[in-house]
Amino acid sequence: MDILLKIWHEIILTPYFLAWTAAAIAFLVVRRLLQFRNHAKARDAQIAALTPLAQRLGGKVLGPDEAGMWTADLRKPFENEFSIAFRSKRQFDLSLDFQRGQWHVRATEASVRYDNRGLGVHWMHEHRIEIATARLAPLKVTRPNKYSINSGQPLSPGQLEAVWKQIVGYEPATAKRDGSEWLPVPLLPPMDQEFSAYGSDPAAAARELNFDALHWLLDHEEALPLWAKGMSLTFESGFVYLVVFHPIHPDELMGVVDVIVGLLDRMPGARPRHPAATV
Repeated sequence: MDILLKIWHEIILTPYFLAWTAAAIAFLVVRRLLQFRNHAKARDAQIAALTPLAQRLGGKVLGPDEAGMWTADLRKPFENEFSIAFRSKRQFDLSLDFQRGQWHVRATEASVRYDNRGLGVHWMHEHRIEIATARLAPLKVTRPNKYSINSGQPLSPGQLEAVWKQIVGYEPATAKRDGSEWLPVPLLPPMDQEFSAYGSDPAAAARELNFDALHWLLDHEEALPLWAKGMSLTFESGFVYLVVFHPIHPDELMGVVDVIVGLLDRMPGARPRHPAATV
């Protein structure tokens, strides 16, 4: 106890230590305020960049007070982030609502302020493209990269199967909630060599992912931006959605939306619906 009292009086209560502590606290407070102000400026600039696109599409941009993901309850933004103690609360920055033909589409940006444990503080971004459709049994489909990121060499069949299972083998919330089995979908050749799909009703999913639908994706993959190639699509609870881990690129968004809409147009059970309608 005497040692603690000595430290308290001779170190902690010294003017130098108190001044240093106050300066450190002030620095952290000012840094936090500046980061949030800069983030707000970046968000406002993104809203300004998306507004002309919304006007051309007959849609609208929603700010942070109204923005939100239709599928947020099915899959929370930044679902795989684990360091909860080192990040701020997730927030929705903006949503872009519009129709493409009869399909209702929403693209939403979310962000979180993340402390990298001594390596600095930065904002992480996620945007999600969602389209409302008639309810289909839970389903995930992807065309993953067949080459190793590290070596650029083709993956072996065993490695490729492991990658596919990692991407689409993780069952979504609705399949877990319903207690359904999450099984591989038997795609017909040659699409079974190009795509991987899992679902709670594999036979129904195979009918939806017919040759015309999957061939549409193959035909248009080269025109997609790099971040959308091999897109992993999830169907559940009356929505199909694509999760992307960076802000929306206004000049690339519609090319991706049109490819997804073209896929839906070729799936027999997918029909446009209003997002507020009961599914």
